[in-house]
Amino acid sequence: MLRLNVYCSITIPSPRHIKLGSSYGSCLPRYHGGKKLPRGITVVRALKDEMDGGMSSSFPGRKWEPGLEIEVPFEQRPVNEYSSLKDGPLYSWGELGPGEFFLRLGGLWLVTFTVLGVPIAAASFNPSREPLRFVLAAGTGTLFLVSLIVLRIYLGWSYVGDRLLSAVIPYEETGWYDGQMWVKPPEVLARDRLLGSYKVKPVIKLLKQTLVGTGALLVTSVFLFIFATPVEDFFKTTFAAKETPSSVASKTNKKFDMRKEELLQLPVEVMSDDDLAAAAAEAADGRPVYCRDRYYRALAGGQYCKWEDLLK
Repeated sequence: MLRLNVYCSITIPSPRHIKLGSSYGSCLPRYHGGKKLPRGITVVRALKDEMDGGMSSSFPGRKWEPGLEIEVPFEQRPVNEYSSLKDGPLYSWGELGPGEFFLRLGGLWLVTFTVLGVPIAAASFNPSREPLRFVLAAGTGTLFLVSLIVLRIYLGWSYVGDRLLSAVIPYEETGWYDGQMWVKPPEVLARDRLLGSYKVKPVIKLLKQTLVGTGALLVTSVFLFIFATPVEDFFKTTFAAKETPSSVASKTNKKFDMRKEELLQLPVEVMSDDDLAAAAAEAADGRPVYCRDRYYRALAGGQYCKWEDLLK
């Protein structure tokens, strides 16, 4: 704040008694004729109040001048945006070293894989019948989520870095409708570019490399998932026990040869023995045996089956 001291009198002295001096960038009249100021001299003296923390940065050895950024709201100043960014729970990962950063990403991938990836992939692919596609589906989906998180961190650091390095930044006084442009003073620009060059640029470089790596892994996982079925068939034909073509054909066509009427008919042994029929009905909980098999249940039309059988 500025404090203004004014001394006035009626008469005006001779101009030769007055000498102009400079203090804090303002003109200060000084009188050299005696100890007291003669009447008629108007002395205007502007002094900087040090209660707000210092003097102009243009003088060596003086404190930083906070009034240089008074036009921009506190939370929209680039240096304060950088401070809040590095203190955030997620964005602070960018300032970690490469080892700790990738360790946290690996832990995040593992937790997401266990909590989300495995249940969702198990609903689409049977782990016992299609293990390769199951693992690839869970891993690819988890990697995609981790990549989105890394992309969000990168966008936040990139935005703050651009505002630190730019000489002119936009800001909003109260809302989007009254946006203004602020030209940084030389002192503020030098400080912001120093922070942007030595603090933000290394973080952006690390995040870019991470995004490139996760993108390459995603593309590889997608291609592996596409060719997972031929690979599984190859391993099954290579390591499985060899069977004769006639036995394989008989097992394959056995289900397709049965008709709906045959599925609904009781076996001869059960029809002739009431005790065996009662035991079979009790074991099947009063439902036909074909309800336990998905193919036979679909072929028979799902008659006499319960809702629990349809979920299996």
